[in-house]
Amino acid sequence: MRGGKPDEMDREPIREKLEPRLPARAQAVVVGAGVIGCAVAREITRYTPDVVVLDKENDVACGASKANNAEVHSGIGEEAGTLKQRLNVRGNHMYEGFVQGLGVEFKRQGLLIVVTPRSVPPEVAESMNPQQLDELLRVKIPEGIVAYGEAAGIRGLRILSREEVLKKEPNVTPEAVSGVFDPNYGLVCPYKLTIALAEHAVMNGARFLLNTEVTGFRVEGDEVRGVITSRGEIATPLVINAAGVFADEVAEMAGAGGFRIHPRKGATLLFDRQVTSEYVRSSVALFRMPGMKKERSKGGGAMPTVEGNLQLGPTAVEVDDKYDTSISAEEIEEIFERFHYLLPDFPKDAVISAFSGVRAPTYEEDFVIEASNRVKGFVNVAGIQSPGLASAPAIVEMVMGFLHELGIPREPRPDFRHVRPATPRFAELDDQERDALIRKDPRWGNIICRCEYVTEAEVLAAIHSLIPATDMDGVKRRTRTGMGRCQGGFCGHRVAAILARELGRPVTEITKSGEGSPVYLAETKDFLRAERSGHGQG
Repeated sequence: MRGGKPDEMDREPIREKLEPRLPARAQAVVVGAGVIGCAVAREITRYTPDVVVLDKENDVACGASKANNAEVHSGIGEEAGTLKQRLNVRGNHMYEGFVQGLGVEFKRQGLLIVVTPRSVPPEVAESMNPQQLDELLRVKIPEGIVAYGEAAGIRGLRILSREEVLKKEPNVTPEAVSGVFDPNYGLVCPYKLTIALAEHAVMNGARFLLNTEVTGFRVEGDEVRGVITSRGEIATPLVINAAGVFADEVAEMAGAGGFRIHPRKGATLLFDRQVTSEYVRSSVALFRMPGMKKERSKGGGAMPTVEGNLQLGPTAVEVDDKYDTSISAEEIEEIFERFHYLLPDFPKDAVISAFSGVRAPTYEEDFVIEASNRVKGFVNVAGIQSPGLASAPAIVEMVMGFLHELGIPREPRPDFRHVRPATPRFAELDDQERDALIRKDPRWGNIICRCEYVTEAEVLAAIHSLIPATDMDGVKRRTRTGMGRCQGGFCGHRVAAILARELGRPVTEITKSGEGSPVYLAETKDFLRAERSGHGQG
């Protein structure tokens, strides 16, 4: 394959990965290949390799796991006494161990909670004299935040004066009166984490069947016996339902429901890294007293990414359609209006992209993690909206408690492979390291994406990985092609050409994000031929 078009022998391994056989049976089947499903599958392989992951999409991380704000919350924004808060706090503490060996960057940048006059409802402020209001903003609110966090098990919270707030984050509103800094907040790339967990699971024996929809279950008596899919049936005594916004529908298929998901869309704006990388150093949120939020959300704020871009958002809007990831001009303007007060001089013209995801809340606004008492062997992991990413390690720990009781071995495998090798990022290497790679393979010197400095070798590694990237977005999630200022204007056609070459398909069959999203309609000459043919007939 070196330096040219791959031959049929080179293509054979990827064909096997793209079209794996449906196994007749498995010890456990996970439904859903988001961060939770992939994390559960990876953990199961510590004890047995006999696990299958099913997803109707053509890649992992195609739901909320590719469209959240990437924050590893501490639990400070969750309702006291909920399962959500308990697992959030524990999951946050577990994160370093959770990502160890995956080759995924995780860092704790912290959260600055800013207290301003807008933190207090107008009717409350009007009932106080200036001295009382000042004491509320400078003393009582910060002390209350710290007390609330410490009661939940969150440590290290620190009250900041106005001067300390502005020293830490000079670009926040000058109306800041005080603040609280939470050092526990972290950042991780959610889709890269999901991909890494999936690949680590595959390294240890798990099988992923994408483009495979679950259509039903075989339940005998009160026990699950099999999963019925669009490609056939897999016999299994254990099903883990991690199907995100569709988890209620999946549970009902087995008669193991009892909860409902009401989809809630969240839109976020992404800004050019080179303009905004130093605009905030930590995540920043405006504190609002309880009852001031119009929707069930932590309220959002300004958040850096691990790569250095800045995000504003998200919004929280109830929607009817679980597939509704649209974003309108009005939603974009709403985000700017909402956060302009927090960051008054924010460079609006630095926005390079807008995206949205659909959360999966239940009407109880809490996680549903349970071994069904109606169908033995069926485990629901549902209602996993924010802070699901942060809670993932603790969610997996809780699920494994059920699975061990239901038959997954308790003794870890001695042959479990603890480290998932990661492809180097050319943009992060020094000149010596780059030169060494180029000497081994010249494709490391062929820059495909100028904005993010991604090479042909990295694109090839994504396509030929354990979970192959088969469309433009799949390559993008693995390599960052198309994520820079030009949003794929320079590299898009190059990536499409490489995908076509490596997959052995015409470029007109290459899609942006799976079926129904073609990048090209046809070869240019096809349009000319059709036009000439039409004229000739006239």
